[in-house]
Amino acid sequence: MRQIKSASDVLLMFPPVWTPVTPFLALPALTAYLRRAGFAVRQADISLDFFLGYLLRVERLEGLLAQVRERPVEGMPDAQKALAQDLQDRRGVWMDRIAHVRRSIDDLRQDAGFFDPERCIRAQTNLYRLLRMASLAWFPTSFTFNTFQHPAAEDYAGMLQFCDDRQANPFLDFYERVIPHLMERDASPLVGISVSTSHQAAGALTLARFLKRRFPDVHVTLGGRHVLRLRDAFEREPGYLPEFADSVVLQDGERPLAFLLERLLSGRSWEDVPNLGFSRRGAWIENPICGHEPLPELPTPDFTDLDLRSYLSPVPILPVRFSEGCYWGKCAFCSRYDNRRFMTVAPERAVAHLAELHSRHGTPCFTVNDDCLTAPYLEKVARGILDRRLSLDISLWCKPVGAFTADRLNLLARAGVRLVRWGLETGHPRILKLMNKGTRLPETLRVLGDASRAGIWNHATVIFGFPGETREEARETLRFLEENIDRIHSSIFFRFVLLKYSRVMQCPEDYAVSEIRESPSPFGSDHPFVCREGMDEAALTAFLDKAQAYRLKEMYGHPFWYYLRIREYLMLYVARYGLDAVLNWKVAPGDLTRYDKGSRIQTFFERPADVPEKVLEGICRLVEEGGEVGLSWIRENLREAWLIGYAVEGERVVATMTHKRPLETYRRRIEEKTGLNLDGYLERGYTAVRPEYRWMGLGDRLLKGLVARSPGWKIYVTIRMDNEPALRLTARNGMRLAATYMNERTGHEIGVFAAGAAA
Repeated sequence: MRQIKSASDVLLMFPPVWTPVTPFLALPALTAYLRRAGFAVRQADISLDFFLGYLLRVERLEGLLAQVRERPVEGMPDAQKALAQDLQDRRGVWMDRIAHVRRSIDDLRQDAGFFDPERCIRAQTNLYRLLRMASLAWFPTSFTFNTFQHPAAEDYAGMLQFCDDRQANPFLDFYERVIPHLMERDASPLVGISVSTSHQAAGALTLARFLKRRFPDVHVTLGGRHVLRLRDAFEREPGYLPEFADSVVLQDGERPLAFLLERLLSGRSWEDVPNLGFSRRGAWIENPICGHEPLPELPTPDFTDLDLRSYLSPVPILPVRFSEGCYWGKCAFCSRYDNRRFMTVAPERAVAHLAELHSRHGTPCFTVNDDCLTAPYLEKVARGILDRRLSLDISLWCKPVGAFTADRLNLLARAGVRLVRWGLETGHPRILKLMNKGTRLPETLRVLGDASRAGIWNHATVIFGFPGETREEARETLRFLEENIDRIHSSIFFRFVLLKYSRVMQCPEDYAVSEIRESPSPFGSDHPFVCREGMDEAALTAFLDKAQAYRLKEMYGHPFWYYLRIREYLMLYVARYGLDAVLNWKVAPGDLTRYDKGSRIQTFFERPADVPEKVLEGICRLVEEGGEVGLSWIRENLREAWLIGYAVEGERVVATMTHKRPLETYRRRIEEKTGLNLDGYLERGYTAVRPEYRWMGLGDRLLKGLVARSPGWKIYVTIRMDNEPALRLTARNGMRLAATYMNERTGHEIGVFAAGAAA
């Protein structure tokens, strides 16, 4: 043990990579517990220091730019080659971006810049561009704020080599500059490193190895959500852990860390501390798991020694947690399947935590990290917030079940809930049943509609590639999202990952899984698999690539929320400007200017041969999504039409209407049913307006434009008699009901309207 008086008993570190917008909750939660137990604790957000204190600085970036301009491009993928070429061709542009890095950071930290939509997204775009440039200096390493990849760091030998490789490891120079000063100032006998995701494994293990080499008398322990995966790796190779650390904390860390500290500070052996795993004489040892500290008895998280103003947010955004486990525990894809240990903090205590943090740090902004709190529980928390007259802005994770009534959602909105990340997962009934989410699509739509009307932003999480999912079933989910865009305000797509302990892993035969392989990396968390049915890996990759592009360009039309990138930022914007305003904002992808939906609409009236093929495809998709007409002959009929009218905003078709020449057989069927003579008439049809563009008068503009450009023609249109908007549009434009008939296939009454009496 070091013979230096400690500034603290334990130093807790959070390693790269993690988006520097909000602190990670694990360190403040452990700090509060250990301080209450009488220990001196210091916490350090090393990821924040790496990005904002070290990497994103003018002098560092200028040096990296010079370095990457000298690197050969052989062996680089096309994307990296293109970036390297751009750095060569436009050095002045990149030097200008580097010169503005401090302003970009300040814009995200200050109200004036952050809440100016264009400054906010341009600042983020600049930082992400600079990160791409910087990561090229350590190629083949690639990283952003919250992602990290290196092909060699995927096995035991590769990870060891990476930890010592100055050319590929972006963290080594930073650790050498920062960690010795931090350690000498702190002189702690114990350092705990929290590893939350697989993307942190390389940075965490590099940090642990650096500490063990430079400070061999310090006990280094690893903990956090991802450590259970690392534990499997260490168990398979018992001699591997000592290269990095002395121990790992398995399961909950509060009591084990307290026990470990007591032993280290008293000079006694620590090898019987519960929840610890470690290596001794070539063997892997795991001590018994002790009872965990009940969540309701944990103190309010302690953020006091973190510089909350250093994060990329104009106001501190604090994470909180009010439950452990899952009340449902039956989702087939989840690693917590059949985990019945569910416990919540009493609602009044949860509100007390919020009030204390609100007062202590002067922030109204909280992200509740619990995956699945119940509606009755949240109702009690909301009432407590209102009773205390707290003015808060909150984001939640929730499952869209019927217990979220309109009254409850209105109550949550009044209590400050601005955004909910809903576990939608799929829009296909069969896949939803296989997932065993405990939700039903009609009920989900009702909940999301009520939440939207309450002013809550609905962000949907969607999983593609669930075992057995076909391409058509995945497309059905895309259609479901698009048809309900009025209540599914934003979404994120995830690729299905087969996790240990999940129901699919336990019973693969129930999900058409024919083969499960070991993870390609001992430090990863996924298991490759093969299915007898559905999309294979290559088909899923191709589908996801197209789906991601479609979501941005066609489904949402370059929405502002997409360029805002971070859900916590979206919560702040909805709190400041309201749901409707933010939902109305679009972004021009070229110059990143913000504009209001509907303000840049252009209308066109063209002969079929003059309509660009890409636009024609967009018209067909829009008509198909309307679901009001038969789909068999859309493309053929459009190519034979007299005149096609359409409205475009950005890159997508938002409304369409056509004067077409009806097929003779189709016209005669109508004449037989109605007694009308429609010979010589054009048919108005294929009318469709995207849901979010309705009530903007686009139908009226297109109809008038078509009529004005079809002089001398008589026009008729068929409309379902229960389609009130279409009936009103037709009446406003001088067309009168000439006859009605029944559509035997659908059972609907159809009206035939003509400009004047049909002879």
